[in-house]
Amino acid sequence: MDNRRIVSNYDLFVSIVVTVVGTSIFSYPAELSKVIGTDGWIVILLTSVLVVILLYLLNKALKANNYNRLLDVLYDNFGNLFGKVIAIIFVCASIISISLQMRIFVEVTKMYLLEKTPTEFILLLMILTGTFLIRGELESVIRFNEIAFWLMFIPILLVIPFVLNGGDYTNILPVFNHEPLQYIKACKLGLFGFLGFGISYMLFPYVKDKKSIYKITFRSITFITIFYIIINMASLVMFSKEYNSELLWPSISMISVVDIPGTFIERWEGLAMIFWLIFYFTTYVNLYYFSSEIIRDVFHLEDVKISLMFIVPLIYIIALYPENVAEVYMIQKKIFPYIDIFIVGVIPILLLIIAFFKTRRVKNES
Repeated sequence: MDNRRIVSNYDLFVSIVVTVVGTSIFSYPAELSKVIGTDGWIVILLTSVLVVILLYLLNKALKANNYNRLLDVLYDNFGNLFGKVIAIIFVCASIISISLQMRIFVEVTKMYLLEKTPTEFILLLMILTGTFLIRGELESVIRFNEIAFWLMFIPILLVIPFVLNGGDYTNILPVFNHEPLQYIKACKLGLFGFLGFGISYMLFPYVKDKKSIYKITFRSITFITIFYIIINMASLVMFSKEYNSELLWPSISMISVVDIPGTFIERWEGLAMIFWLIFYFTTYVNLYYFSSEIIRDVFHLEDVKISLMFIVPLIYIIALYPENVAEVYMIQKKIFPYIDIFIVGVIPILLLIIAFFKTRRVKNES
């Protein structure tokens, strides 16, 4: 696909939002309750400020490189060899992320809906479905994001008022009952809900209005932050912080206990699983395509359809590697925040430093 400007401001907004807000939203309230109690919303705000700064640097770095595609930027600044190494790191990070999240999705599906269905079958079904979608390349992925955005957020926000009905609002108290250092340490966990902004490297070069990129990115972070705070608060109102921290997926439990008189829905777990499917699939499809595009460019393949053949077995193997969900979450907590800081923080800073010295050298030569 040539470098056409095919991504509108709206496309950029929804694509960032649906990629970042993945299945972590279902365990996020529990993880925050374990570490910081009722002050999870403060950690979300602090983390969002950090993410705003990192994305500002990322935008400046890509702007300094004329918003070229990722591999071109890496080659121009780090050379072909190191550029390819960094590109492969991007691919590995994306594949590991979507593979582990897929394993969690499969385990939840087996627990609530398909108890007797083999894990391997569900994995293959998900992999092949995503593969079929991204064969249409970036245009198909963007169109999917536009539709998925409304399917993700409108229904779940409509359910929230019924969740809050009968809840105990004193559960969100007390606030500001931790030391400042505790909030800062908790931001490491807070980053777990803001993974996926590396997709910006893929989207920014195709944006029609380059001048609006940071403004739209800031709006997407604001939307994600508000959504996370709503979900975290609703979870605390519904359950106490003690009970919340004991649950594996509080958001699913929260939706499961909804009681709306006169509705035809008997098992709200099924509705929760639909939400989970959409939330996971958007992250999966976007990072899957991002990885396939990088592999296509690194190995000079003709089409992403060819690079997909290399990625499919990797997703399957990595997804089956952990023995259980607990091991998946342990792996995620240990490596994901550092990987994302490297992709969204370290790389942009290095690019800006290199751009500074390049500009200075050109001035000296002239």
